Amino acid sequence: MEPRAIPFPAGGYRFVPGRQFSGGVAAEPGFALRRVRFQKPLPLAQGLAAARAILAASGRPPEALAACELRSPLPLPIADFIAFNERYLAALTAEGFTAAPPYPIGRSNLAPILAPPAEVVLFAITFTVPAEGPGGLDFFISGKPENRAAASFEEGIVGGADVSAAGLRGKAEYVMGELRARMAELGVEEHRVTGAQAYTIHPLDPVLEIVTGRMPLAWGGLTLVPAHPPVTGLAFEVDLRAISQECVA
Repeated sequence: MEPRAIPFPAGGYRFVPGRQFSGGVAAEPGFALRRVRFQKPLPLAQGLAAARAILAASGRPPEALAACELRSPLPLPIADFIAFNERYLAALTAEGFTAAPPYPIGRSNLAPILAPPAEVVLFAITFTVPAEGPGGLDFFISGKPENRAAASFEEGIVGGADVSAAGLRGKAEYVMGELRARMAELGVEEHRVTGAQAYTIHPLDPVLEIVTGRMPLAWGGLTLVPAHPPVTGLAFEVDLRAISQECVA
């Protein structure tokens, strides 16, 4: 697949267009990505204010925000999820971040089953910084569940409600294929992946080879989060990243 990412010069990255958030981002030459995970995730508005302060302290403009990672109390029906995304965009706008079409900022979101938050919280942020070398190698691929475009959301769920070993393998094959397609669109190299998160409440055993077998994830870069994807009816989701600098705030 030929790259079709959209440049976002103000942020120092390019992105795969999506709805309300992008499918993923990649640092442009001269830039790297820095990921900051909050020791204690913050309620969304408070977290975005903290994110603005972190970027400012790093000498970066608001446009440098490239991805947000959220944690939610529960999965939502698709209509409620779309409505939440509008509130999310308003929260970004309130802090001066880019939240207008074509929505460059990437995102992941999940509903953990262990110690779920009482409200949506900001778990981590990723933003561009000047690279020490040539840069242009880092990327963040937004969380992708097993749904494709269809006449209705339910019709688009790959494998429907089948969460047997065979059903999960079908879902995982679709998800990993889509993530690889996004990497191709961004023009990045999948062998550079430094980490990933899989969100599911189902056993990973049937899908481990599918998820890790063709990338460095087989060396220990996969994090399982016992969680639901953010929309009711979905069972399996993965995000990927290749990031030069990661820290905890």
